[in-house]
Amino acid sequence: MIGHVVALREVSSSRPPSEALVAQMEDGLTEGYAWALTDDAWSMRTEQRLHELGSDTVVAVDAGDLRALTREHARFRRDLIALRRELAALRRERDRLRADWLASSG
Repeated sequence: MIGHVVALREVSSSRPPSEALVAQMEDGLTEGYAWALTDDAWSMRTEQRLHELGSDTVVAVDAGDLRALTREHARFRRDLIALRRELAALRRERDRLRADWLASSG
């Protein structure tokens, strides 16, 4: 998804502002934010599971599995933060293009 958002930003820099381009960017933002929300849900469930595993004194937890899940969660969070950063940049670019398009068509 990050690649898709970056590609949309690159397209916007090489094309003149238009209603179609703004709509394409809005579709990308919608898809990207839906993706991010799904990722947030996974992250919260994983954080809860990590907390449960770390505090459960009854069930034996394999330390290697716990470390692997912790690493996966950390990588996932970094990717999610990067996605949100790219989405914010795309939103700013969409707003700029929309303003340029409206100014040139009005």
